[in-house]
Amino acid sequence: MYQNILLAYDGSADGREALAQAKSFASAKSFASASGVTVRLLAIIDPSENMLVVEGMSFVPDNHRFVTQSVLDAGVRRLQGAGCTATNDVRYGNPAEQIVLTAREMNADLIVLGHRDQGTLARWLNGSVGASILHPPAACSSR
Repeated sequence: MYQNILLAYDGSADGREALAQAKSFASAKSFASASGVTVRLLAIIDPSENMLVVEGMSFVPDNHRFVTQSVLDAGVRRLQGAGCTATNDVRYGNPAEQIVLTAREMNADLIVLGHRDQGTLARWLNGSVGASILHPPAACSSR
């Protein structure tokens, strides 16, 4: 059974479905919190997509961090309402890399991701976080 579950969560419809799946894994045993199952919700802010440049300085707006934290807090409350132990974390960087690093740090037994339904061309152009996690570049895959 899973003890440490990492959920990459953004609050989207696909993310909420992933949250429901993580909740079912975590509460599969009766009294999930007594069994030691923990779900960590992780949001990643990709600075390359969310950065503002003002007078030669770049930064991620505070309101983006606030909204992201609010979404995570709501997800934690949903899990805790179902009797699960849950925590959250916000990281900055490449989503696939941050998910892999966090999973290693917490010794995750399971990583849960939402899945956007994209066509082959869109997936090729946009990339896939899930595929990047399953088949990481050499720099990410070394332990």
